[in-house]
Amino acid sequence: MTHQGWPGNQGPQPYPQQPYPPRYPAGPAAMPPKKRRPWVPFLIIGLVVVLVGGGVAGWLALRARYGPRDEDQRQAATLLWKESPTMDEKPFNSWASDGIVAVMHEDWLDAFHADSGEDAWDMEPPLRAGDDAKLSRFCGMSHEVKNGLGVIAYGPYEKDWYGGTGCSTIAVIDVKTGAVKRQFDMPIVENRSTTNFTDPEIVGDVVVFALHDIVFGMSLTSGNEVWRHDQEANRGCMVLGPAISERTVAVPLDCTTDGPAQELLFLDPANGAERGRATYESHSPVGMISADPPIVEIATSDDDEVPRTLLVFDEMGRQAVAIPENVPAGRLYIAPINNRVDYKSRKRYRVVLADGLLIAPTMSKPVSAYRETNKIVAVDLKTGEQRWAAELGPEVVGMPFAVTDNAVLTINQHTYENPSQVFEIPLNGGKPKQISGLFPDLGTLVDNYNLHWDEHAVYGAYMGPGTAPTQIFAVR
Repeated sequence: MTHQGWPGNQGPQPYPQQPYPPRYPAGPAAMPPKKRRPWVPFLIIGLVVVLVGGGVAGWLALRARYGPRDEDQRQAATLLWKESPTMDEKPFNSWASDGIVAVMHEDWLDAFHADSGEDAWDMEPPLRAGDDAKLSRFCGMSHEVKNGLGVIAYGPYEKDWYGGTGCSTIAVIDVKTGAVKRQFDMPIVENRSTTNFTDPEIVGDVVVFALHDIVFGMSLTSGNEVWRHDQEANRGCMVLGPAISERTVAVPLDCTTDGPAQELLFLDPANGAERGRATYESHSPVGMISADPPIVEIATSDDDEVPRTLLVFDEMGRQAVAIPENVPAGRLYIAPINNRVDYKSRKRYRVVLADGLLIAPTMSKPVSAYRETNKIVAVDLKTGEQRWAAELGPEVVGMPFAVTDNAVLTINQHTYENPSQVFEIPLNGGKPKQISGLFPDLGTLVDNYNLHWDEHAVYGAYMGPGTAPTQIFAVR
């Protein structure tokens, strides 16, 4: 797993969760029946005596491991639909909103009806008008849908690192129909770093995004530029993936000359006014976890085994608290879900924020040769202290993925003994409660799926490397 966008820099990873125990190999082909020998009945009688007299526990253990399970008696969740696209490129972001599940690949944007899985619409990345490039690819989508509208980005970004158009066309689309409502063809900025990925976001009446190390605000209604924030001349500052919310835009800067090497820039999303700056020191590119409140993950050492630190700021850039990733319940696991995209892009993380808490999983630890476990932890964003920790089971690995008015929703990794299901944990702490039936085996949901919840169903899109038996699904 690439950690926090460093290409090839492998960060700490959870232990692999084997979905099934090893099976016995198939036996040889059947042989013709032979005459039963006199000692066979005595052998059978002897086996029964052994089982009754002292081998029952061993037999029950085998039955529990390879035979029927208690879980089989519980209600199963309903698999509404699943899709396994044949394209080689794996998805890198997704929506579930307005009755649509939309999944973006580099070469295709697929949309399905959420209730049936039937095709709703699809889109190929169009070529930029007047551009002589022979290829265009999708390179970003908003993390949220606002009033039925989502934002996508595309362009012929596989060009020289300097110059070129990069991920330079931003389009606002109707999520239900796929119709383009507004399109921004951004000008080429020479001698600037080409942005390979950008995830624009709708904030009020403005579409905010970063391109060529410039942060833009474009009018959602007119398409005109409302504001832009360029970097100071001669500082050589590179914009890493910003975090964008209704309250603030938090932009990590990696600069080479004149002034602090690493800064956080805080902008007003309505007009682009600079609200503040904060400096920090990190040994690798940072992870911008959130904009409300602004939370950034920094590396205090070159050694990936050394836990990182989460810095929490207010919207003016004043640091509120530093949270070490080592908490009493274990080491927080903050790695992004869509970590295959460029390290300058925005990412989705395995955390949820609610009620003044950061809720995250811990790194898993082994409990047997095939199984491991972890905990779901809530950390107070004002004090940095662990508020509570919950365990889904002694041999269960879980991840939070959504929040309701008074609870956080988590899901566990599928194993033979413990198929995936949704748990509810009260925001003030308490015992996890199962609120769904048992899922079918849909792959490594905890590690590699972008999960969505709409109060009726769980929708998932595969974001991981390699292949997956199911890439898109809906379960109720």
